[in-house]
Amino acid sequence: MSIVSRDEYLRDKYKRDMSQSNNLQKAKVGFEKYQQFVKKFAYSDFYLLLVSVVIFIGWATKSSIFGIGALTIISCLVLLAADDVLPLCINIFGAVLLVYSFDVSDYIFMLPLLLPLLICLVFFIVRNAKHKFTLGKMFYPQIAVTCALFLGGIGVISVKGYFHAFLDILMLGVGVLLVYMFFNHYLKRDPQRDIALYFAKVMMYLGLVVCIQLIVTIIRRNVPPSLWNEEIWNVGWGNRNSIANYLLLTAPMCFYLSSRYRQGWIYLTLGIFQYLCLILSFSRGGILFGAVSGVCCVIFSIIKAPNRKKYFLYYGIILAVVLAFYLIFIRKINDMLDALIARGFGTSGRSNLYKEAWELFKAHPFLGVGKGYVGIYASTPSNSNAMGIYWFHCNILQVLANMGIVGAAAYLFFYGMRFYLLFKSIKKSFNLFVLAVWLGFEGYCLINTGTFVFYPCMCHVILTSLLLERNNEISFEGYVSPYNCSTEWGANIARIMS
Repeated sequence: MSIVSRDEYLRDKYKRDMSQSNNLQKAKVGFEKYQQFVKKFAYSDFYLLLVSVVIFIGWATKSSIFGIGALTIISCLVLLAADDVLPLCINIFGAVLLVYSFDVSDYIFMLPLLLPLLICLVFFIVRNAKHKFTLGKMFYPQIAVTCALFLGGIGVISVKGYFHAFLDILMLGVGVLLVYMFFNHYLKRDPQRDIALYFAKVMMYLGLVVCIQLIVTIIRRNVPPSLWNEEIWNVGWGNRNSIANYLLLTAPMCFYLSSRYRQGWIYLTLGIFQYLCLILSFSRGGILFGAVSGVCCVIFSIIKAPNRKKYFLYYGIILAVVLAFYLIFIRKINDMLDALIARGFGTSGRSNLYKEAWELFKAHPFLGVGKGYVGIYASTPSNSNAMGIYWFHCNILQVLANMGIVGAAAYLFFYGMRFYLLFKSIKKSFNLFVLAVWLGFEGYCLINTGTFVFYPCMCHVILTSLLLERNNEISFEGYVSPYNCSTEWGANIARIMS
């Protein structure tokens, strides 16, 4: 090679290296800008509204291609940029609301989307796994529950019966534990970020989606209010009881938000709207314990009100509007209430199940009969879930019958730690309204066993417990600052509302 050609080669190589370096630098700068944009957007109301609209459109149009596809794309974009799992809460808890039918063929062809989602999840996990891992307060209580679930029925139930419920045991035991560990590790510790406020916003938006789904279902059914007692309001992902259960988790969070804003009447209205939709669900148990939860929300909102005089005025105006609405539609509303009363207040056969559970506990007091037990009422559709798990329709009796004294001890430990975290700082706003949530949810579990539903119920419970733990360390009270409103994206809205 001549000297000239060698010099030209080196110059060309230098240019190529510089060009490559510049391209890499541009790509790095571009990715950093993308991260900054996503981090700002994902903490804004615009993002929460976007996801909520996607979920509703996907459900309303019965398009899994749009709903699941769009939610997967949004989730992947957030996973690639986020350094915190909090913005994914609405995606995780909202995914169930996309289900518009029980026909698996409506969704099975979307399974390939799991691959890019898992790749992005692994990327998120690896990129953000730098800080020290901690177990968290709920780790050992959940371990105890997991052990009780696996031990339940051993020596009593057959091998076939035991493995009949094995998937359910895995999800309630190992699944809930993994969810807790994941959120505990990847929920960013930021002393400036109001995680309770953001989570409450997530629940508020999802509650509104549930309400609109219910109303759309009622309109589509086109049944006169006098016959609503004969309807189950199947929205796809659940019936009236599932709807009531979800609203018991979401409605109190609206009242919590009302205590954090000067114009709290907006959130009070949304909270009352969700409780009114709970009545439309025609779930008797949900309405009963919704009333308990709702009364607590009203009391707590007044206690924590930024301006109590204004709040009494707000409630007066809201009640006047509700009364006016009642007078305008008095005949239809009275027909609806008559239909609700016509449903009666019986136990719907639960008394027989309660007796069966108690007899099983007396016969097998130590480890119970196991989750795979199938009793004499298994042929009743409402008495088993999609995996054929046998319901006793009472949380306490479900534990005693399935897991005996060992299960009771494990769940006492689990509940004890949850309520310790709750009452440790009960004067804080978030804790008070979580109390309202749990009074409604746990009360309803006495007749509907939501504690044995892995998703969304127990995922919600375990995450709320973690939020209480973090909120006890660093909490925000009073009016929302522009930063915690939703970073820069919501700053102007916060200023306008204040």
